Amino acid sequence: MNSKKVKNSNKGFTLAELIVVIAILGILVGSSVQTYSGFLDRAKTTADNVTLGYLNRATQVYYITEPTPNLFEIIGTPDDALMQVLVDDRLFSEKPVPQQKAASFIWDYSQKIWRLSDDISNAYGLLPSDITLGTGGHIGYIKGSYSGASKDITIPKTLDGTKVTNVWQDVFANKGLTSLSFAADSQIVRIHARAFNKNNLTEVVLPNSLQQLDFGAFWNNNITMVTIGSDVILADQVFRNDNAFRDAYYANGAGTYLYQNGIWVKK
Repeated sequence: MNSKKVKNSNKGFTLAELIVVIAILGILVGSSVQTYSGFLDRAKTTADNVTLGYLNRATQVYYITEPTPNLFEIIGTPDDALMQVLVDDRLFSEKPVPQQKAASFIWDYSQKIWRLSDDISNAYGLLPSDITLGTGGHIGYIKGSYSGASKDITIPKTLDGTKVTNVWQDVFANKGLTSLSFAADSQIVRIHARAFNKNNLTEVVLPNSLQQLDFGAFWNNNITMVTIGSDVILADQVFRNDNAFRDAYYANGAGTYLYQNGIWVKK
């Protein structure tokens, strides 16, 4: 009786095929590592930008509550010592440390703002190229439409050597801003209509130099904390679609206000 050999259909990989598979896996793993590394770098940059915003707002508060001159005005004071001042005043729970490799936070004595030492993100301030500077009767005005990439900005004391005094209407409207601060000794006197309308701001420390906030200056944000100085003129609906903040401010004066259960309460 003749017997037939059954052909084996479960043939294994050849050495060449295994090498190809291993190479493909190597490419995929390398790509994943690069993707993860890029994501991690962006996350660290974002974290440092947020910390810069907190540092600048905390320093603004320090300037509001402490007389000048102070340590922030004494050139040569170590940055570590300046951060310790903010910790001692309970404006920070501990001294912040940058997440990005080889970066550090440094205090700019001329602009009175914090910067990243290696200028990685430019989130420390505003560049003249990001906006249009006013001319003629509008010298000192920030105008145009903000074109910068950063969503966490600090408005410096000067731009191109010109003292910044006004933020014109709609300049920063609908730009996705998540953090806003001003130079510690900012000379801003007026923020015009809808200047920061339709962003993602949750708190703002207004400069002590501010004299006037126009209609809807911070409208359509979810702001729940505002620090404001004395004798500021408020137009309608500055922060929300009502005048509750204006009523509370005119009744209670300068200070920090929290939005709780639909009402503004002074701390």
